[in-house]
Amino acid sequence: MSHYLSGILKIIVIEAFMALLVIDRLTGEKWEREKHLAYTGLVTLMVFGWTNWGVGRAGTSLWWVVAAIGVVWLCGWMVRAALGRETTERAKGFATTMGSMGKALKLPPIVMASLVAASIAFGFCWLGVRNDSIAWVHQHEQFHFYLGAKYQKEVGWFDLYTAAIMADRETVNAMAGVSKTRDNRTFQEIPVEQALQEAPRIRARFSDERWAAFKADWATMAQTWPGMPWATVMNDHGNSNSPAWSIIAGPITNFVPLSKQNQSLLGCLDLLLMLALFLTVYETFGFRLASVALFMWACVPVVFDYLSGSFLRWDWLFALGLSLSFLKRNKWGTAGAFFGYAVATKLFPLLFGVALLVQVGFEWLKTRTIKKEWIAFGRNAAIAGAVCVALATVMFGTSAWREYAERIQVAQLEKFYSNQHSLKTVFLQLVGPGEGGLSSGIFPPVIKQSLAEVDIKDYSLGFLLARVAFTLVVVVLLRRATPVEAFTLGPLLVFTWLTVNMYYWNMLALLALGLASRQGKHFFLMLLGFFGAYITYYTYQHLNRGFAEGYLIALIMLTMTIVVAVFEWRDSRRAPTT
Repeated sequence: MSHYLSGILKIIVIEAFMALLVIDRLTGEKWEREKHLAYTGLVTLMVFGWTNWGVGRAGTSLWWVVAAIGVVWLCGWMVRAALGRETTERAKGFATTMGSMGKALKLPPIVMASLVAASIAFGFCWLGVRNDSIAWVHQHEQFHFYLGAKYQKEVGWFDLYTAAIMADRETVNAMAGVSKTRDNRTFQEIPVEQALQEAPRIRARFSDERWAAFKADWATMAQTWPGMPWATVMNDHGNSNSPAWSIIAGPITNFVPLSKQNQSLLGCLDLLLMLALFLTVYETFGFRLASVALFMWACVPVVFDYLSGSFLRWDWLFALGLSLSFLKRNKWGTAGAFFGYAVATKLFPLLFGVALLVQVGFEWLKTRTIKKEWIAFGRNAAIAGAVCVALATVMFGTSAWREYAERIQVAQLEKFYSNQHSLKTVFLQLVGPGEGGLSSGIFPPVIKQSLAEVDIKDYSLGFLLARVAFTLVVVVLLRRATPVEAFTLGPLLVFTWLTVNMYYWNMLALLALGLASRQGKHFFLMLLGFFGAYITYYTYQHLNRGFAEGYLIALIMLTMTIVVAVFEWRDSRRAPTT
């Protein structure tokens, strides 16, 4: 399907979903069955669109993707049956069987059902891979994250490209035409010969056995993926995960050898994590809220193209989603443990915890009581994070964390991605030199952040004040929020204080869930606003108008948050929280 037609279809589906949200809100409890079918159909269609309308990655069978819908439904039915949510005789019989099996293994029925469902899902992926029905592998990504995880100790965050070029020259010479590579310490392009000046230092990080293994893996990868544009790969920005990510990813890569089929199987791991996550969300929050979250997750642009078929790149979202679900279930200790892992593997989830902390602070001011669940959350988050840090330090050394800190700093100084959502982009557009501010509309001809002469360092004080001011706006939204609603406002703080890669913005699924759960028309309109923003995004992007799509979303996010905060402040003044 053409890029243009895909965008048009997604716009239509998003418009239909927005209309359904409005109808649902206006009709209340009427037409429940019809609305349930409509939610199911539109969410399924959006997820199908997310898979590039069944094409997936090159070589994936359309029928495999269609069959996956049935597998997801079956897995969800098993979980619901074990929990007693399905009342048919067949479901009761299944739950009884899970109970009997669980007694023998000393496991609850829901755990047994989850294990069976996971086995079916994994087996389905395995059969698809073995029958060449699925080629769910993003070669560009897996170069970085398979090799980056397997050889974390040796290549760190800055030496993978040069190590690969060295290995290539000693083996298959697949990169003979590559003349430049990126220095990920500075994100500057440099000649390959300049990069190879570091060869003695990099080689010294490997033992003879590990270097031989690295060369063999590189040769296998280059021969498995002929025709790869290695010049483009060598111009990327490297591994962005923390050492804690590698404590799970590293052993997996050492266990699963490189091959075409194995790489496709590894590309399915994130899909299985997302299946488990959204089944949990559906069971925890109910059908409507989970539908909103899943729809937003699927409609955020570029995420599929950048991440799908990679390797364990949604572990942080899985952990955050489970943390949110356990908060909803009032299991604060378990929620804290998952949150601790999320922060250890990706630093920016910390701001979800900051949002929750602000809400807890408001509640403490009212009651002057420190609740046990707060302590449980903080304690378990600290323990989980500390265990991850300690394991990573043992496996990769203390230098791994120092390199990771340098990697984070470099990322924050990076200039511009056209579809990144950040307060920085809007701030520089408004205060930077020349034309192109609000008078230029939502699609300015030039994004000032992309200009070489515009540097955020020149506006340090003003930008700090802008971030503090917008944080106070978010605090207004936190004042009357529940813990769950507060946690979901984390993306707004990420937007304010950090610049993260565009493909992480499917975290807006959690924000959408929170907005859909809150009382007040202004929150509902904000939810519609986000969907409307992506309609505008697709319209602009798929008409090939330019590079202002990220600025568009950032400007709408900023404006919507401020407007909704004004209404929330007004309502809170009229009906103070007691």
